[in-house]
Amino acid sequence: MPTKTSLHCLVLLLLFAAAPALAINIQLHEQVQVSTPFIRLGDIASIAPKGREAKKWAEQRISRSPEPGKSKILQSASLIASLRHIKNAENIHWNGAEHVTVSRRGIEISKEKIKRIIAEFIGKNLKKLPDADVRFTLVRAPEIIILPAGKLSYTVMPSRHGILSSSSFSIIFKVDGKTVKNCTVRGKLEAMAEVAAAAVNVRKGSIITADQIELIRQDISKLDTPYPSIDQVVGLLAKRTIRAGRAFDSHNVEPPPVIKKGEPVKIIADRGALQITTNGVAIMDGRPGDFIRVKNIRSNRLVYCRVDAPGIVSVEF
Repeated sequence: MPTKTSLHCLVLLLLFAAAPALAINIQLHEQVQVSTPFIRLGDIASIAPKGREAKKWAEQRISRSPEPGKSKILQSASLIASLRHIKNAENIHWNGAEHVTVSRRGIEISKEKIKRIIAEFIGKNLKKLPDADVRFTLVRAPEIIILPAGKLSYTVMPSRHGILSSSSFSIIFKVDGKTVKNCTVRGKLEAMAEVAAAAVNVRKGSIITADQIELIRQDISKLDTPYPSIDQVVGLLAKRTIRAGRAFDSHNVEPPPVIKKGEPVKIIADRGALQITTNGVAIMDGRPGDFIRVKNIRSNRLVYCRVDAPGIVSVEF
């Protein structure tokens, strides 16, 4: 004869065996926005009642999201048919829109924003530039860039190490720390400043004097190491003929040689603590740090020596 306890367990078993699976109601929305690369069912529909089963359905991946700033249409009938294979799909009550328009959020970067990014970069680097009025004019850039939603950051890279000589800049955009876009911007960079220039025609090979120099205001973005004062140019050697009005820079002037061809020099030869000194004759001009050929008077041999100072060269042996 069954006990009271066993009868109670049997009743519970029969009740649970007969109970149908919990019905889920899924209502599709007509328009939604997403920010992730993939669309899930929970992004485009309300699912009730809440619970483990609803959460499982909400995580179902539907399709890839459109590109940032774009949209796509999902047909509800096709969507429902694609989910029929999932367990307990027969217990789903579908309702709502016949089709769902899904748009993807994005970050819009306008042409004006790109210009501000470059200006911001130049402003932060002004301390590295000559004392000049710097202006950047945008020549070519995308009208608009749309990036994925998230935390935006960017890095600007000039086309040349010297910012002033750069004609283009690369902007590397990152969202949530991941690189998503590399944009090249072309433009014209101007830097107006006072620089030393030739007041008259200066002949190649001549030593420049103060009366040959004047200060003029011009764009120095294409100059290589211009000189902002007259004193910095006095005493330099003209590497080539410099016409009046032309700014002095490292392309057309240089320090004069401290040793000239044919001059006697003292050769210092070092080897550890041992030092030997002898006399020689320079076979070529030289500036401090240059290596020149020198004739050793004692041995009559030609040796390569480093110019250390006026009349002094050195060599290791």
